Amino acid sequence: MPSSTGCTATGLRLAEWGSVLDVELPSADAAGRFPRAHLARACAKGKREGRDYRVPAGVVASVAGYMDPIEGSRAEAVRRARRAGRYDRLPGIEIVTRLSPQARTLTVLTSGGSTTKSLDALEPEERLRLFRQTEEGLEPLAVWLGVHGLPMHAHSWEKRFTEANQCVAAAWKRAGGRGTVPLFCRPHMCRHSFALRWFSILSLVWNQRVEGFTETELREFRDQFGDVWFQLAGLLGHASPQTTKDWYLEPFTALETDYLMSLLDEEEHAAVSRLAERIGASSDRVLRRVVPASPSARRTGEGWS
Repeated sequence: MPSSTGCTATGLRLAEWGSVLDVELPSADAAGRFPRAHLARACAKGKREGRDYRVPAGVVASVAGYMDPIEGSRAEAVRRARRAGRYDRLPGIEIVTRLSPQARTLTVLTSGGSTTKSLDALEPEERLRLFRQTEEGLEPLAVWLGVHGLPMHAHSWEKRFTEANQCVAAAWKRAGGRGTVPLFCRPHMCRHSFALRWFSILSLVWNQRVEGFTETELREFRDQFGDVWFQLAGLLGHASPQTTKDWYLEPFTALETDYLMSLLDEEEHAAVSRLAERIGASSDRVLRRVVPASPSARRTGEGWS
């Protein structure tokens, strides 16, 4: 399911990923392994500010397949809705006529002509009413649609997870399983998986950057530049690293880096290994502890380069 895969890969909350419009996604031919996207302020938890996030190329390709105008399951849902006249009966829909990517604004038709709306100010519920007119008929801008072609509300995702867990439990019982079902998934587990993966990567890079530092030097470095938790908070959209620690410190800190690395897939493992090699190599991007030469070394020139 591209929706849950997206949460695991991007770190967005389910409601945040579920509010994304098709015009906000990286294009299928976007360059790089982690194309950049932007989460609107009105869709972020707390609605304090929007933030950039990365979408792995594999997720971009998966979503592009889902949205393929000919063979994608989304296109089939849209065709079903058109045939049934569902879009024509929806109250309060707004027709988008123009997109300004740089300004992140939409031009929307109104009874009095047209108006401009900011993507960052559009609430999740408002986004469900945005449509475009195509040669085939109306089409939602919302990425995620139900089987009947209508944009999905945030609470609908919780129901999908519940239904999936029920199907797994039924299959477990049919196979003769007893007791607690060993396989299940809750929405936050997807985000937890993202956090665990990036905790392992950031820990590896952090250890390479501060090798040889004393505890005092490490504390000073953390105070000035932050640490793994500071960076992880940014990826998760937390306002404070303390929030990240409150959620993830206990289950993560007891894990060894080797075990964390074993959780990455083959492609990720290769990429992180290459990153570690570059970090460990001599480079002006790497912080190294400078050890002053002893008085005797100063006289003889030892310890100086």
